[in-house]
Amino acid sequence: MGTSHIEMDQIVNPTKFQKIQDDIALASELAIITVDYLGKPITKHSNCSEFCKKVRASKYRSYCEKCDSYGGLEAARIHKPFIYICHVGIVDFAIPIIFNDLYLGAFMAGQVLLSEQDNHNIPERILLNIKNPIIPQEDPELFKSYSKLTVMSYEKIIALANMLSHIGNYCVKEAQLKELIASVPKQLKAEQNDKVQFIDDNRQTKIRTISKLKNESHLIIQPALSYIIKYPQEKITLEKMAALCNISTSYFSKLFAKENLGNLSDYVNQIKMEHAKELITETDWPIRTIAENLGYDDSGYFIKVFRKNTGITPLEFRKKNNV
Repeated sequence: MGTSHIEMDQIVNPTKFQKIQDDIALASELAIITVDYLGKPITKHSNCSEFCKKVRASKYRSYCEKCDSYGGLEAARIHKPFIYICHVGIVDFAIPIIFNDLYLGAFMAGQVLLSEQDNHNIPERILLNIKNPIIPQEDPELFKSYSKLTVMSYEKIIALANMLSHIGNYCVKEAQLKELIASVPKQLKAEQNDKVQFIDDNRQTKIRTISKLKNESHLIIQPALSYIIKYPQEKITLEKMAALCNISTSYFSKLFAKENLGNLSDYVNQIKMEHAKELITETDWPIRTIAENLGYDDSGYFIKVFRKNTGITPLEFRKKNNV
């Protein structure tokens, strides 16, 4: 099956899944939310704790969203649930939703405290370099809400993460099945069209003429342009983009040149570098990890591209823009 252009809400229908998510959250004592690949919510928060509601309503809201985003990206990178400590010191985990090797989003769950007997199982902490971080114990009112958080064993957290992972995999398999079923009529129609001989040549000529008046080149390659921007973690090739637009590689190159965006490789690198700047300044990930998350197998090449686009190395950029 080829790569498909599909949205997160086609995998997890927000309206239908909301009730399921609410029930799971209530039964498990977890807070759960479903987000897209940028960490933006596509469902409402289920069972969100009083403590986290206060934090998300404060100036630290953006850090909550960054934890969702980077937790999801790390889960996508390792292709399994990623358990971590958020910026305020509570346990969260991300379940990646991956469709045909594309990371579309994640189930984000947690808002629990680790039981004392599991102090040897403390997960990784993300977003370390935050100025004036929240310390619940130093704010009596906030600590009151913090003390109400559910305490959970590490073993139970893993079991719940695996349960959500099974649900996510089921949703993906259902979407793949629907895609396969939907593709059959299209294939049959394509075969029939190959046998059809058009007798009204004048009418077809008029249709083609009208199409050219509507900025044909941009419309044809728009699926590729949208794909490049939406999936910065993907490896982009000319063949893949041409196939996405249902045209030949030579024709794609010709149309792309008309858009005055430079060559495809330079354009892709430019988009990826914008995302690289965010990851460099807003996470403490190693440069190698950032390179991998943006589809670069060779971190040396990533550094070379970054320097070409910014004039400095990734480490120099991090020092200059340290949060």
